[in-house]
Amino acid sequence: MKANEVTPEQLTQLKQNIVKNIALNRAVALDGKDKKIDKEKKYVDSIESAKEGLLATLTLTAEANKASVTDEDAKQAYEANKANFEKKEDTVKLQLVVVPSADKAKAEAALKEATANPANFSAVVQKYSANAAKTGNGETPEITASQLSQSYAPISQAIANVQPGQVVNNVVTVGNELYIIKVLEKNPKGLLPFEKVKDSIKNQIRTQKRQIETQKYLQTVTDKYGLSKIDDAIKNIK
Repeated sequence: MKANEVTPEQLTQLKQNIVKNIALNRAVALDGKDKKIDKEKKYVDSIESAKEGLLATLTLTAEANKASVTDEDAKQAYEANKANFEKKEDTVKLQLVVVPSADKAKAEAALKEATANPANFSAVVQKYSANAAKTGNGETPEITASQLSQSYAPISQAIANVQPGQVVNNVVTVGNELYIIKVLEKNPKGLLPFEKVKDSIKNQIRTQKRQIETQKYLQTVTDKYGLSKIDDAIKNIK
């Protein structure tokens, strides 16, 4: 249940490298100005080409953004494809503080703070969790009941009677780690409610409509500027 992300040391090095590269790039550009490279035809032509490319990209984006999606569009898609929104088994979403098993006092301190104020659990994660830099606020993705019971049986058992928004009232041991657990969601198997999937359906429809709007616009431009026979015109270009 750990995120495969960079370590704090790697993140620091990455940030430093980015700043160093920006500074070096700026220095090279300034030196190029001193040498009048920005006055050369190659530079001017490149700028014009970049401007043209940017204008084309922004135009395509503006045309694609004409696509609109209503709640009714999403509702119709939901009703027509209900089988796609059936959950085969129960799932949960958790928030975790993870502490090495050797540091039981730290785990108990974290548990005390977490149970005293479950709404402030994210702050407890940042204060106590050994991998807070990697996991952010400690939230897991949605986990199936079978996956949780197979890989983290003690956690599965500990949350059995805990409701969403509540914190498990004891430290849970899994291997060499101690867990303080807040239950964020418990989602039963079966048909997902429309409101829960509405936004994702709208995003899917919007993506499809944007693609359609883009293709329609490109065809309009092709016709407007006489590009319909361009394939024949360029076939001999090597």
